[in-house]
This record gives sequence, C-alpha cells and structure tokens, in this order.
Amino acid sequence: MKALVKYAKGEEGIGIREVPEPVLEEGELKVKVLAAGICGSDIHALRDEGNRAVRMPVILGHEYVGQVVETKGDTGDFKEGDWITTLPACYSCGECRFCRAGLVTLCAQRRSIGTHVDGAMAQYVKVPAKYSFHLPDSARTLQEKKLYALAEPMCCAARGIYERIDVRPGNVAVVSGPGPMGILAVQLLKSRNAYVIASGLPADRERLALAKKAGADETVESFEELQRAVCAKNPEGADITCDTSGSAPALANCFELVRTHGVHLQIGIFGKPIQANMDRLFDKEVNYIATNSTAVSTWNIGLSLLEKKEVDLSYILSLEVPLDNWREAFDRVIGKSCMKAVLLPNEWD
Repeated sequence: MKALVKYAKGEEGIGIREVPEPVLEEGELKVKVLAAGICGSDIHALRDEGNRAVRMPVILGHEYVGQVVETKGDTGDFKEGDWITTLPACYSCGECRFCRAGLVTLCAQRRSIGTHVDGAMAQYVKVPAKYSFHLPDSARTLQEKKLYALAEPMCCAARGIYERIDVRPGNVAVVSGPGPMGILAVQLLKSRNAYVIASGLPADRERLALAKKAGADETVESFEELQRAVCAKNPEGADITCDTSGSAPALANCFELVRTHGVHLQIGIFGKPIQANMDRLFDKEVNYIATNSTAVSTWNIGLSLLEKKEVDLSYILSLEVPLDNWREAFDRVIGKSCMKAVLLPNEWD
C-alpha cells in the first residue's frame, strides 16, 4: 500500500513509499483511511523539531477517519463497514493508574499512531478497538464523515475546556491565537456560555474574521485592544485566558490580563524552552492549567458535541489533497495559507 513515511533525519527523510498492509493482532481493526489531518506534530516530524521525536521508520498521521474493513478476535461492537476514528495514544500498558482511569496519553509506556507505531497517512491503518469510536449516525455523506478526521484536535481542546477547567455562564474568556485550535476553543467556550474574546495580530485578520463567524463575541488585533475589551467586560480582568498559539508573547499577555484567582489554560505547545514572568501568577494566585491531548472520556464529550452540532469542524477544514500531494499540503499549513489540511489516501465511489 501507499504511505507517507518518515524514515530518516531531515526533510529529505520523508516521502511516499510502498509498504505492506497492516497485519492485525487480537482486538484490532484494519481501517481503510478516508482522510488524515496534518497536525503541528507532523510538521515537527518533518523538521525534526520539538521534544516529541518519532520512532523511525514510521508512517505519520494520528488525526484520521476511516471505514473498518477487517477485524480480529474480540472487537466489541465494531464490525466491518463501521466508520470510526481513534484516540492516538491507543497502545499503552493498560495497568498503570493512568490507564485504569482512561488517561492513556499519560501512560509512561504509551505509544501513539503516527509517532511510535504506524499511523494513518496511508491507505490502511490498524488500531485497537478498545480505543476507537463510532462516528455519530448524523455523519451520512462522505464529506460529513471526512470532517471527523479533525475530531481529534477538537477533542484535545475539549479536554481542556470541558474536563480540566470550570467554565461558568458569563465568564469572560480570552482565546489567544486564531489558528485551528483557537477556532475550536472559541466554539467550545461558547458552548459553555462564556463571553469569548479572540485575540491575534493584524496579520491574523482573516482568521479573526473566521473566529467571529465561529461565535467569538469580539475579536482584537493588539494587546491594547485586548486590554480595553477585557476591562469593558470585567475591570478585574479575564476569568479565563486560553493560549492556543504556543507563543511566549501571547502567554505574557495572558498572564497580564487574567484576573486574581482566575484560570489560565495552556492548549498550545511551545516546542522549546521559553521565558515567562511566573511572578504574575504568584501575585494574583492564578491557576495555571495545562491540557495534554485527550482522555477516553473526552471522546464521548467531543463526539456528542459534534452530533448536537455545537461545534462545527467545517470552519477549520480548508484543504483536501490526494496523499501523493502531501508536500503541497504541508507547505500550505507551514505558510498559514490554510487552516487544517487533510490527505486523502484512497479513492471512494
């Protein structure tokens, strides 16, 4: 089968290769991939950046949707023909306190598709049934199903906004960074009835307009505008600041604007050590909360929100290309000329 493989260091060490189709073990599903999303971690793999190195050679891709074509052993209620998506950290010890609590991403022995084991930027991927999820019945057409390739990043944001922090109706929430995760965070905070201010730079004007369309109450292009907008709603500061950009200046702005006893939620990954004035958190007894990927429970929340149409993934899907055109898609994501891109490894009737 055809797959996008990271096989050596450097940007030249990645490309389309013919590899064997996956062979199932007990409790696994073989899935024909409809669409595989490009994540920031895939860009890091391309460039050998960050602290989440891939185990080479490996097929990239952990954001995906596809149809089950084969099962082996006890796979619960999954059968051939089912449309599914999967929690990426789907190979773990199964015995530690994190695994027992459904927090498999925090398992010290966890292995994720697309990083440690072969992923979904291929015609077929194999995954454990125990960490896979059916698509809601409301996803009927191929285009509607395709959107579920982006369910994983949405669930990452939902983990933070629904499970890691408390959001009360009327809370003033700042979302820093109007990229894909920012657009998702806006929708998720609105689904919890917060007042949401999306913040970016003048270069983000089009993305901020999209944030507004997705439900943001206000959008701003500078720290001064953000400061005024927050103060107009609550002179004490924002109840919640949420950085989705992984930018040190954005983090500094959040620390300045979050109110005393407020909450800062960190969704964006910095990818390198940064400098931050932590005394600002000390001064105001701010709760700094980090959120890392998803728990099993998060997927039930996220898929329910999608079925109820409280979150719309079509806002962020802006590019679909065949797997052979992977470089075009990667370059457009890197150049920020599109929001989210998906690779299409197979042809469908």
